[in-house]
Amino acid sequence: MALGLANTYSMIQRLNLDFSSTKIIHVAGSNGKGSACSLMAASLTMSGISNLLFTSPHVSRIEERFRVDCKPISNELFQSMLEKIYKSATGEVGQESIQLTFFETTFLIAILCAIESKVEFIIIETGLGGRLDATRCIPAHACLLTSISCEHTDILGETLEQIASEKAAIARPNKPIVIRDMENESFKKAVIQQCENAGNESIGEIKSPATPHFVIIPDNYSIKDEAEILVQELFKILEIPCTNISQAKNRLRWPARMQIIETESNILLLDAAHNPSGLLRVIPELKENIERLTPLIDGKKNWTLIYGTSPQQNLTEMLDYVSRLCSPNPPNKICLTRPLGGRYPGVDTSILAQYKWPIDDVKEFENAEMVFEYLSKFEASDNGLIVSLGSLYLQGNILNYLGLDSDEELSILPKQS
Repeated sequence: MALGLANTYSMIQRLNLDFSSTKIIHVAGSNGKGSACSLMAASLTMSGISNLLFTSPHVSRIEERFRVDCKPISNELFQSMLEKIYKSATGEVGQESIQLTFFETTFLIAILCAIESKVEFIIIETGLGGRLDATRCIPAHACLLTSISCEHTDILGETLEQIASEKAAIARPNKPIVIRDMENESFKKAVIQQCENAGNESIGEIKSPATPHFVIIPDNYSIKDEAEILVQELFKILEIPCTNISQAKNRLRWPARMQIIETESNILLLDAAHNPSGLLRVIPELKENIERLTPLIDGKKNWTLIYGTSPQQNLTEMLDYVSRLCSPNPPNKICLTRPLGGRYPGVDTSILAQYKWPIDDVKEFENAEMVFEYLSKFEASDNGLIVSLGSLYLQGNILNYLGLDSDEELSILPKQS
């Protein structure tokens, strides 16, 4: 990882990319930005408006980061765009090579795919922060700032105000930005200051105020409900049809985000709330689904918890929220494992096992496959609903193990039966 705009901006110029025929929506935030992005893509697709959605990280395979009309691109298209970027970054004789990070490369692939596919809209999810994120290098017709929390404090700042300032720096001169109002004066002050000084001269922008649109979300609204309100506001401003937003919300299948899977022998619920504030936000919906989907056997509701996480600055707080989910109806088994494939190694199960879990039956496994080998020894009724929480990569490990990683399975707008 290397925050900064210089390399990506140099590549955009070297590739001579033209954005004049495409509308771009740029989204940043701590929680809910993926849900908002996917809802926009699904709504546009259902309205017959072509689009490319760029998100990160991927769950099962890298092509998921680039969805055209809700489906991952082909490996062939991915490889051809990667080769084009490699050749351009290496440079011709006499040109200096440009060293790109993994994220910078994937972002450039997304832009090339959008241009190659001649889509009408590009929806871009920020990787980290906003001000120095590679995604800031391109123009945007509108921006969206979702819920903000104190995350990545070692990089973005220690206070909500500092983090909000970094993320709100995606605001473009003379363009609208829809903002999830955190109802915090310091937050609002930081965002307004960024809007009043919108523009980054290092990438050729002329400073001029952006137009903020603050949106208050009721406390009891789910992530999906929040996304619907924010997307409706944004679409109205851009004069995009809003008629399919509610239907798209109901059809939307965002892999590893409150995803319910029925196999021949089990029902699973996968969710990847990746930080304490995100998990706290979805606990009510998780509890509701656990109550609804857990079978009643001999007067008792059985369910199984699988948990694995990437490194957390406040791991104890995260585990406290997981424990809160287990009350008053605790699982009958807790399986701790280590997600594979993330930027950083997953937290070792020996560390997770030191936490005071609400039940005694807590077991450790090296990976998700070993968890399911263990669970296969029990009757489905004994496992009950299998709930997997934590790292997005853990949920990807499970989807791969179950063979649910085809283009159709990873589409965010599944076919209607």
